Amino acid sequence: MNRYNILIIEDDLIIGDLLQKILLREQYNVCWKNEGKDILDIIDKIDLVIMDVMLPGEDGFQISKKIKNLGLNIPIIFLSARNDIDSKLQGLKIGEDYMIKPFDPRELLLRIQKKLDHQYGHFMQIKHLYIDAEYTKVFNHNLQNEVVFTAIERKIFFYLYKNRDRILNKEQFFDYLWQLEDRNPNILNVHIKKIRTKINDKQGEIIQNIYGEGYRLNTYLKK
Repeated sequence: MNRYNILIIEDDLIIGDLLQKILLREQYNVCWKNEGKDILDIIDKIDLVIMDVMLPGEDGFQISKKIKNLGLNIPIIFLSARNDIDSKLQGLKIGEDYMIKPFDPRELLLRIQKKLDHQYGHFMQIKHLYIDAEYTKVFNHNLQNEVVFTAIERKIFFYLYKNRDRILNKEQFFDYLWQLEDRNPNILNVHIKKIRTKINDKQGEIIQNIYGEGYRLNTYLKK
Protein backbone atom coordinates (compact mmCIF):
# COMPACT_ATOMS: atom_id res chain seq x y z
CA MET A 1 0.00 0.00 0.00
CA ASN A 2 1.32 3.48 -0.93
CA ARG A 3 0.86 5.17 2.43
CA TYR A 4 3.25 8.01 1.75
CA ASN A 5 2.20 11.54 2.71
CA ILE A 6 1.90 13.77 -0.35
CA LEU A 7 1.31 17.52 -0.16
CA ILE A 8 -0.45 19.24 -3.10
CA ILE A 9 -0.03 23.02 -3.38
CA GLU A 10 -2.41 24.07 -6.17
CA ASP A 11 -4.81 27.04 -6.33
CA ASP A 12 -6.80 25.77 -9.31
CA LEU A 13 -9.77 24.00 -7.73
CA ILE A 14 -10.40 21.68 -10.67
CA ILE A 15 -6.77 20.55 -10.95
CA GLY A 16 -6.37 20.31 -7.18
CA ASP A 17 -9.48 18.18 -6.85
CA LEU A 18 -8.35 15.95 -9.73
CA LEU A 19 -4.90 15.46 -8.18
CA GLN A 20 -6.40 14.64 -4.82
CA LYS A 21 -8.76 12.04 -6.28
CA ILE A 22 -5.99 10.41 -8.34
CA LEU A 23 -3.64 10.12 -5.37
CA LEU A 24 -6.30 8.91 -2.96
CA ARG A 25 -7.29 6.24 -5.46
CA GLU A 26 -3.66 5.09 -5.42
CA GLN A 27 -3.88 4.93 -1.59
CA TYR A 28 -1.54 7.81 -0.83
CA ASN A 29 -2.24 10.07 2.13
CA VAL A 30 -3.04 13.49 0.66
CA CYS A 31 -3.00 17.04 2.01
CA TRP A 32 -4.16 19.80 -0.38
CA LYS A 33 -3.37 23.49 0.11
CA ASN A 34 -4.24 26.27 -2.31
CA GLU A 35 -1.26 28.42 -1.27
CA GLY A 36 2.05 28.07 0.50
CA LYS A 37 1.03 29.89 3.67
CA ASP A 38 1.64 27.85 6.83
CA ILE A 39 2.88 24.76 4.98
CA LEU A 40 6.17 24.90 6.88
CA ASP A 41 4.18 23.92 9.98
CA ILE A 42 3.36 20.53 8.44
CA ILE A 43 6.23 19.94 6.03
CA ASP A 44 8.14 17.66 8.41
CA LYS A 45 5.32 15.11 8.05
CA ILE A 46 5.42 15.17 4.23
CA ASP A 47 7.23 12.67 1.96
CA LEU A 48 6.71 14.39 -1.41
CA VAL A 49 5.35 17.73 -2.68
CA ILE A 50 3.45 18.41 -5.90
CA MET A 51 3.43 22.17 -6.42
CA ASP A 52 2.20 24.72 -8.92
CA VAL A 53 4.56 27.58 -9.73
CA MET A 54 2.04 30.41 -10.08
CA LEU A 55 0.37 30.68 -6.68
CA PRO A 56 -1.23 33.49 -4.67
CA GLY A 57 1.35 35.13 -2.44
CA GLU A 58 4.73 33.41 -2.71
CA ASP A 59 5.26 31.41 -5.89
CA GLY A 60 6.27 27.77 -5.98
CA PHE A 61 9.95 28.52 -6.44
CA GLN A 62 10.05 30.71 -3.32
CA ILE A 63 8.20 28.10 -1.26
CA SER A 64 10.52 25.37 -2.49
CA LYS A 65 13.59 27.38 -1.45
CA LYS A 66 12.14 27.77 2.05
CA ILE A 67 11.65 24.01 2.30
CA LYS A 68 15.22 23.36 1.15
CA ASN A 69 16.58 26.02 3.55
CA LEU A 70 15.16 23.98 6.42
CA GLY A 71 17.51 21.20 5.38
CA LEU A 72 14.62 18.93 4.37
CA ASN A 73 15.45 16.59 1.51
CA ILE A 74 11.84 16.18 0.34
CA PRO A 75 11.21 15.46 -3.37
CA ILE A 76 9.35 18.30 -5.09
CA ILE A 77 7.55 17.93 -8.43
CA PHE A 78 6.53 21.20 -10.05
CA LEU A 79 3.30 21.01 -12.06
CA SER A 80 2.91 24.20 -14.04
CA ALA A 81 1.42 25.78 -17.16
CA ARG A 82 4.68 27.69 -17.61
CA ASN A 83 6.48 25.84 -20.38
CA ASP A 84 9.32 28.27 -21.14
CA ILE A 85 12.82 26.84 -20.81
CA ASP A 86 13.88 29.29 -18.09
CA SER A 87 11.02 28.15 -15.82
CA LYS A 88 11.80 24.50 -16.51
CA LEU A 89 15.48 24.94 -15.72
CA GLN A 90 14.74 26.89 -12.55
CA GLY A 91 12.24 24.26 -11.43
CA LEU A 92 14.65 21.40 -12.08
CA LYS A 93 17.40 23.23 -10.24
CA ILE A 94 15.28 23.85 -7.13
CA GLY A 95 13.11 20.73 -7.18
CA GLU A 96 13.50 17.23 -8.56
CA ASP A 97 11.07 17.27 -11.48
CA TYR A 98 9.00 19.63 -13.64
CA MET A 99 5.84 18.71 -15.56
CA ILE A 100 3.77 20.84 -17.90
CA LYS A 101 -0.02 21.25 -17.66
CA PRO A 102 -2.11 19.72 -19.07
CA PHE A 103 -0.65 16.41 -17.90
CA ASP A 104 -1.40 12.72 -18.21
CA PRO A 105 -2.19 11.28 -14.74
CA ARG A 106 -0.40 8.04 -15.65
CA GLU A 107 2.83 9.91 -16.32
CA LEU A 108 2.52 11.88 -13.08
CA LEU A 109 1.91 8.73 -11.03
CA LEU A 110 4.94 7.05 -12.59
CA ARG A 111 7.12 10.05 -11.82
CA ILE A 112 5.83 10.15 -8.23
CA GLN A 113 6.56 6.47 -7.71
CA LYS A 114 10.05 6.79 -9.15
CA LYS A 115 10.84 9.72 -6.86
CA LEU A 116 9.53 7.86 -3.81
CA ASP A 117 11.36 4.67 -4.75
CA HIS A 118 14.58 6.60 -5.19
CA GLN A 119 14.19 8.47 -1.90
CA TYR A 120 12.72 5.77 0.32
CA GLY A 121 12.94 2.55 -1.68
CA HIS A 122 15.34 0.64 0.56
CA PHE A 123 13.31 1.49 3.65
CA MET A 124 10.57 -0.62 5.15
CA GLN A 125 7.59 1.35 6.39
CA ILE A 126 5.66 0.25 9.48
CA LYS A 127 2.92 2.75 10.26
CA HIS A 128 4.76 6.07 10.70
CA LEU A 129 8.22 4.48 10.91
CA TYR A 130 10.80 4.16 8.15
CA ILE A 131 13.32 1.42 8.93
CA ASP A 132 16.73 1.15 7.30
CA ALA A 133 17.96 -2.33 8.22
CA GLU A 134 21.22 -1.95 6.29
CA TYR A 135 22.38 0.98 8.42
CA THR A 136 20.25 0.09 11.49
CA LYS A 137 18.44 3.41 11.52
CA VAL A 138 14.81 4.21 12.33
CA PHE A 139 12.95 7.39 11.41
CA ASN A 140 9.68 8.82 12.72
CA HIS A 141 7.37 10.07 9.91
CA ASN A 142 10.17 10.93 7.44
CA LEU A 143 13.91 10.85 6.89
CA GLN A 144 14.51 14.13 8.72
CA ASN A 145 13.48 12.72 12.10
CA GLU A 146 15.84 9.92 13.08
CA VAL A 147 15.12 8.06 16.31
CA VAL A 148 18.06 8.38 18.71
CA PHE A 149 18.58 4.97 20.31
CA THR A 150 21.14 3.90 22.87
CA ALA A 151 23.31 0.99 21.76
CA ILE A 152 21.24 -1.56 23.68
CA GLU A 153 17.92 -0.07 22.45
CA ARG A 154 19.12 -0.29 18.85
CA LYS A 155 20.18 -3.89 19.37
CA ILE A 156 16.79 -4.80 20.87
CA PHE A 157 14.80 -3.04 18.15
CA PHE A 158 16.69 -4.68 15.29
CA TYR A 159 16.58 -8.07 16.98
CA LEU A 160 12.80 -7.68 16.95
CA TYR A 161 12.93 -6.39 13.38
CA LYS A 162 15.04 -9.34 12.19
CA ASN A 163 12.39 -11.64 13.70
CA ARG A 164 9.44 -9.44 12.80
CA ASP A 165 5.93 -10.89 13.13
CA ARG A 166 7.32 -13.65 15.37
CA ILE A 167 6.99 -13.81 19.16
CA LEU A 168 10.30 -13.65 21.01
CA ASN A 169 10.32 -14.71 24.65
CA LYS A 170 12.51 -13.20 27.34
CA GLU A 171 14.93 -16.11 27.31
CA GLN A 172 15.63 -15.47 23.63
CA PHE A 173 16.35 -11.81 24.36
CA PHE A 174 18.61 -12.70 27.28
CA ASP A 175 20.52 -15.26 25.21
CA TYR A 176 21.05 -12.66 22.49
CA LEU A 177 21.73 -9.59 24.63
CA TRP A 178 23.04 -10.36 28.08
CA GLN A 179 25.30 -12.70 29.99
CA LEU A 180 23.76 -15.02 32.57
CA GLU A 181 24.77 -12.80 35.50
CA ASP A 182 22.96 -9.82 33.97
CA ARG A 183 19.54 -11.43 33.59
CA ASN A 184 17.42 -8.99 35.55
CA PRO A 185 13.79 -9.99 34.82
CA ASN A 186 12.69 -6.35 34.59
CA ILE A 187 15.51 -4.95 32.48
CA LEU A 188 13.98 -5.93 29.12
CA ASN A 189 10.62 -4.36 30.04
CA VAL A 190 12.35 -1.08 30.88
CA HIS A 191 14.20 -0.97 27.57
CA ILE A 192 11.08 -1.87 25.56
CA LYS A 193 9.16 0.93 27.29
CA LYS A 194 11.86 3.45 26.37
CA ILE A 195 11.93 2.24 22.76
CA ARG A 196 8.15 2.54 22.46
CA THR A 197 8.31 6.12 23.72
CA LYS A 198 10.98 7.03 21.17
CA ILE A 199 9.08 5.51 18.24
CA ASN A 200 5.69 6.92 19.32
CA ASP A 201 4.27 3.48 20.08
CA LYS A 202 3.01 4.01 23.61
CA GLN A 203 -0.04 1.81 22.94
CA GLY A 204 2.19 -1.12 21.99
CA GLU A 205 0.82 -1.67 18.49
CA ILE A 206 4.18 -1.91 16.74
CA ILE A 207 6.04 -3.67 19.55
CA GLN A 208 3.30 -5.77 21.07
CA ASN A 209 3.43 -7.49 24.44
CA ILE A 210 1.99 -10.99 23.98
CA TYR A 211 0.86 -11.81 27.51
CA GLY A 212 2.71 -14.76 29.00
CA GLU A 213 4.82 -15.28 25.88
CA GLY A 214 7.00 -12.29 25.00
CA TYR A 215 7.21 -9.46 22.46
CA ARG A 216 6.50 -9.23 18.74
CA LEU A 217 7.23 -6.48 16.21
CA ASN A 218 4.18 -6.25 13.97
CA THR A 219 4.44 -5.26 10.30
CA TYR A 220 0.83 -5.96 9.27
CA LEU A 221 -0.47 -2.62 10.48
CA LYS A 222 -2.44 0.07 8.68
CA LYS A 223 -0.08 2.91 7.85
